[in-house]
Amino acid sequence: MSSRPADLVARLVGDRPGSWIDGAWATSPDTFDVHDPATGATICAVGDADADQAAAAVAAAAAALDGWSSATGWQRFEVLRRATDLLGERVEAIGELISAETGKPLAEAVGEARNTVRFFEWFSHETLRLPGEAWTDVAPGRDALVLHEPIGVVLAITPWNFPAFMVACKVGAALAAGCTVVLKPAPQTPLTALAIARCFEEAGLPAGVLNVITAGDPQRVSDALLDSPEVACISLTGSRRVGELVMHKAASSIKRVLLELGGNAAAVVLPDADVVQTARDLVRARFLNAGQACMAANRVYVVESTAGDLVAELTAAVDQIVLGDPRDPATTMGPLIDHAALGRIEAQLAEAVAGGATVVAGGARTAENEASGFLAPTLLTAEGKSQPAVLGEEFFGPVLSVVRCADVDEAVRLANATEYGLAAYVFGGDQAAATAVARKLKAGSVGVNTPLVSEPALPFGGMRSSGLGRERGRLGVEEYLETKTVQLPAIR
Repeated sequence: MSSRPADLVARLVGDRPGSWIDGAWATSPDTFDVHDPATGATICAVGDADADQAAAAVAAAAAALDGWSSATGWQRFEVLRRATDLLGERVEAIGELISAETGKPLAEAVGEARNTVRFFEWFSHETLRLPGEAWTDVAPGRDALVLHEPIGVVLAITPWNFPAFMVACKVGAALAAGCTVVLKPAPQTPLTALAIARCFEEAGLPAGVLNVITAGDPQRVSDALLDSPEVACISLTGSRRVGELVMHKAASSIKRVLLELGGNAAAVVLPDADVVQTARDLVRARFLNAGQACMAANRVYVVESTAGDLVAELTAAVDQIVLGDPRDPATTMGPLIDHAALGRIEAQLAEAVAGGATVVAGGARTAENEASGFLAPTLLTAEGKSQPAVLGEEFFGPVLSVVRCADVDEAVRLANATEYGLAAYVFGGDQAAATAVARKLKAGSVGVNTPLVSEPALPFGGMRSSGLGRERGRLGVEEYLETKTVQLPAIR
């Protein structure tokens, strides 16, 4: 890192990081520490918001709603454009901050920062192309307008694994739609969100349009945020357990709920696939952020005739991963986010082996510190006819499972044998055949001969237990709009 973490935080956020409410940086008597998972060191203390501050943030967003929602698309574009420019100027420093908070390699973290800029830029242009329709002669002597208006105050709850990118997906879309936002970042990674908020502050975003609540224990603020009648929409990326809680809370006041709740993505490798390129693609995506990426393939299903070659290529690619200090340019994979994550993966690995899976590479932690630890990139193999039940769960860490199948039909059946349906993948030489398989996979996004599915213009979201609604793309903006029909006398 080019500077001490404390200096980096002071430069990007300020000397006393904490909640940003109604255009001002709040002070809190309580604080919580943010740790570097690679070293265990404390990066800094952050203001720990209470219920009163959470309520103040919602009130500020509600008060700012009329002004922001009635601003022209061009006015909103100008603010988002200026904020995007500032983010672009600070992309290297924000990448350093992401690396410090998450433990992901510096090059990977800077890549996330650049992608964040790209998505904010795309959403800024959406302010100028919000939908609307005019119907003439909808009935005798009557015309009609179909208007799309901002839904209101949005509560955006973002995860720790992509602390900048997920802010762009939620905040960028909501602001473009004309909504105001209360952002509650994960307690492990609040600093990146605050650095983004600082850019919006300097870009001239009106007070109260974006507010950030930092809390070490989400329960301190959850009731004030989730139960508020002024919150019209809750957008969450998190676990299914938290998603169920949010839905329960939202039901009492009929709030709109947008949920991304995990993946357990499968990849089906057809017999005519290029196994060398497929293996490289799968490993590159799967071990991104130490496997803590919900859209990357967890499970690979391959017919027996191709399995040996694919496992050999995957093993060779896994062996090339360099585990270590995220600040070392040679490092390609860092630690897990914390000890809890490490423990969950180790328990799942033990269950998989007990159920008949074989560890081909990795499988053990290599180092640990007070905050977290490093788990060697791990490759499992199993048989389709006796797949361990635990493979139906998401392994949110550096583990890739390869399951040998009798035929493509069995591969598709096992790929769909999970409650989740966020993303899926197909690799094959015959594009028509691969596309036919893609149509059979139960997932919100399917990639054919690509290991990742994320573009600003394309909607992204899950089926079944992976969630509700869509982020990104035109649909991602429309999720934050209400539809109003106005019928009026025909204009002649």
